[in-house]
Amino acid sequence: MSAITAPLRRSRPTAEPDAPPALRLVEEPVVRHTLAYTVVMVLLLAAAVFGAVSLNALAAGASVEARELEAHVTTAERRYAALVAEVAALEDPARVRAAAQELGMVAPGPVRHLGLERNLPSDGAVPDSRTPDATTDPLKPLLSLER
Repeated sequence: MSAITAPLRRSRPTAEPDAPPALRLVEEPVVRHTLAYTVVMVLLLAAAVFGAVSLNALAAGASVEARELEAHVTTAERRYAALVAEVAALEDPARVRAAAQELGMVAPGPVRHLGLERNLPSDGAVPDSRTPDATTDPLKPLLSLER
């Protein structure tokens, strides 16, 4: 059996004791405007809270108005039902008959038919048995159908 050997590791390079440490130039830190940032964030938060409260108030107002309208609709529906019942009571034939009798009206008698003894022409024109004198009606020739 052969032995497996581990790969050789390189050792860390060691800095020479005489060399100066590796230093780099650090730039001046950027000035951050934390006060302006804080003010802007507080204003945004205040606007968001104000908007939420305003929308909630508007929703509550709309809810109250909707409730009032529903109450008005319910009242109108009840009034409509009462008026329909009143009309039905007024249209009752027994009530109409009683009201007519109070006014002095009487029930109609038996039905009679009229019979004509002469036949009418098909166009419905009734011939006039009287012949007016031409001198008595000066407008007759002007107004007649035969011109």
